[in-house]
Amino acid sequence: MTNIIFRRASAADYPEIIALHKKNLFSNLSDIERQDGFLSIDISDPLLAAINEDVAVIVGVQEKVAIAYVCATTQEYSQQIPLLKYMMSLYPETMFQGQPLSNYRSFLYGPVCVAAAYRGTGILQGLFKALLAQVATQFNAGVAFVAKDNPRSLRAHTQKLGMEMLRDFEFNGKSYFILGFPVLPQSHS
Repeated sequence: MTNIIFRRASAADYPEIIALHKKNLFSNLSDIERQDGFLSIDISDPLLAAINEDVAVIVGVQEKVAIAYVCATTQEYSQQIPLLKYMMSLYPETMFQGQPLSNYRSFLYGPVCVAAAYRGTGILQGLFKALLAQVATQFNAGVAFVAKDNPRSLRAHTQKLGMEMLRDFEFNGKSYFILGFPVLPQSHS
């Protein structure tokens, strides 16, 4: 993981982020390619700009090329996406660390994507750490969702990032898991 810079995305990064996103979109991948992970929802330049303004888009850049990114949005912003709106309606009955998810000041994590050549190299952890540093003063929990038929993503988020699987749910005939994680203030040691 040499010479990789993790920072908040700028408008100049959007075309590369969108190209990376489209390359990993479920509808653009074969069944075999999907086994390596996939993205469920498409994005556009205006959407990326809105997400970055809402909370953040963190990008991993190597030699001025975007090789990974992660998005984060507020619950308020995410209400406009039917899947996320439904998932958030489950918060009062979804327990996280002994209390309902609705008791937390939480943000929504995702989508996230790492270019195929860089998967398994620690890029995901670098993105996650940079994102947590960005949101530490605003939120005390993060929530992600992963499609049940995306085991690579589920393993990456539970095993590499330590996210906790909270429950599953169905939306439009597809099955998903809700994952939760604490946002701890970053120590400056």
